Amino acid sequence: MPVNAVYQHYSDNVTPNASIVATTEDSAYPAENIANLNPAKPAKLTGTTGNWVFDFTSAQRVDLVAIIHHNLTAGLEVRIQGNATDSWSSPTFNQQITIPAYKEDGYPTNPWLDLRALSGYSASGFRFWRLVVVGTNGAAVAIGEFVMGSLFRSLDPNIDWGVKVREDRRVVEHTTDYGVSNIYELGVTVRGFQGSLDSPDTQADALDAWWRDTRGRVRPFLLVPDGTVNDAWFVRWASTQKEITRQFIDRNTIPVEFAEVGRGLTL
Repeated sequence: MPVNAVYQHYSDNVTPNASIVATTEDSAYPAENIANLNPAKPAKLTGTTGNWVFDFTSAQRVDLVAIIHHNLTAGLEVRIQGNATDSWSSPTFNQQITIPAYKEDGYPTNPWLDLRALSGYSASGFRFWRLVVVGTNGAAVAIGEFVMGSLFRSLDPNIDWGVKVREDRRVVEHTTDYGVSNIYELGVTVRGFQGSLDSPDTQADALDAWWRDTRGRVRPFLLVPDGTVNDAWFVRWASTQKEITRQFIDRNTIPVEFAEVGRGLTL
């Protein structure tokens, strides 16, 4: 792994804690869907521009954000803004989120942004945050999930080399008695990630806390396998069990495996 993986606890994602209001909301896909932890059930606008405003009642720290399973045009101007009041003519925090190119199978790449070193960032946070599509999208805007992480976390030491990254492209296949395959493409891709940590006790303890916070496989969370790549995964642990091999004093081998939360069809 070239650069340390970035991860979040389930409880780091504060988006579900906010009151959310959208402009030109599609009533069939309301604003709260953007924080329902199910990227297959998106929030949509009726127009090709617009925004979602998140009111936390009091100042809320946000260290990173990620947009999961969207239909945003690559290169579109999309911004994350923070302000003390619900007024956006000149917000204190105002930074662009780079929307990457789509993958060859038509699935979007999930952009993420570390806010901590950017102009206007405050560790105290802001009461109001806004995700705004400034440019004109190619279709009515739809976003499966918007993650706002209250604390930046990364693995140290990182996941060992030799990781396995897989893509499961789901199909319906019927094979005749003569060996002829008839394949129907479902248009769904689900990714998986498997590796191992060679960890001191402090990291083993941190992984215990991570696992318990997510209630094992129950609660989804954000993972960025390579911190230099603009591609975030919204995942669960792949198994209901966790194991740690105590190799020596202050040295532990910990297998880790993640399964992407099913995104359904492209938006």
